[in-house]
Amino acid sequence: MDEHCVFCAIINKDKQASIVFENDFLISFMDRYPLNRGHLLVVPKQHYQYLTDMENNDVAQLFEIVNMLSKHVWKTVNADGLNISQSNGLAASQDIFHVHIHVIPRFINDTDNDSWPSRKITTEQELDNLASQIKSSLN
Repeated sequence: MDEHCVFCAIINKDKQASIVFENDFLISFMDRYPLNRGHLLVVPKQHYQYLTDMENNDVAQLFEIVNMLSKHVWKTVNADGLNISQSNGLAASQDIFHVHIHVIPRFINDTDNDSWPSRKITTEQELDNLASQIKSSLN
């Protein structure tokens, strides 16, 4: 764990997050500033700076859960599509240096220029409600 890492603080329950899924290996929670409704993050509990720092079997396990969660997010928010995104290093626009995968629902016409949608401001209540809906879908 890295004492200055926001994701490590969430993993340690020192910082609030709208948790969708958690097991011994990873945690998934709603993005605080989502690109679209349903945008969530999937984060290994062990602090790795880059995906390339992880063992292959851990990367496989991470993406297996990303795939499972993606199906439920897609269905829950009735998305038209889905982006799965992961960045490594400043040049790739990584801003939190703890491995994380973005699951981003996409909707027809959510942008007008084929770029990423703008980040949105949401309340904790909205994020908690959506996390609850996605969790319900998992069961």
